[in-house]
Amino acid sequence: MREDDPSAKNPLKPADLLERAFRLLAARDYAERELRERLAARAGSEEEMDAVVARLRELGFLNESRFAERKAADAAGRRLVGRQRAARELEARELDPSVVAQAVDAAYAGRDETAMALAHLERKLAAMLSGNGLEEPRALQRAYGRLRRAGFGHAASVTALRAHSRLAEDLDEFAGGEE
Repeated sequence: MREDDPSAKNPLKPADLLERAFRLLAARDYAERELRERLAARAGSEEEMDAVVARLRELGFLNESRFAERKAADAAGRRLVGRQRAARELEARELDPSVVAQAVDAAYAGRDETAMALAHLERKLAAMLSGNGLEEPRALQRAYGRLRRAGFGHAASVTALRAHSRLAEDLDEFAGGEE
């Protein structure tokens, strides 16, 4: 808590802290660690925080598995990122690795990573595709890097780029052929 923070001097009562947690969760999902960080400045003690978190879990408002499933489904569907990136993002939220693996596996089950990489390329990197954008080696390398950072494997990235560039046949040379 910061000393110049007025809320640090006036911690919330447990019932008010629970109400604040409800308001935060009404706006969006939070992982437990994230919610604790948001409430920390307003909690009177760690015991009160633990009690609020336990009550939220008991009522079903705080569920790490559901949180991970929603985030992974959003990554696979709307955001069009690869399974590697979805897993990295969930791991960064300090979720249990088994919960992350289960959520990512469920969200990406039956999805064709190559088709997703191609859709990502066409939707998110459309400017690179205009004209002969990917017919220059440096532009092709940048597009490959963008696909890899988006969480797509080497094979899916190369296959997607081959649909838009003759030079993509040479990608294995500078990508090292790694997956």
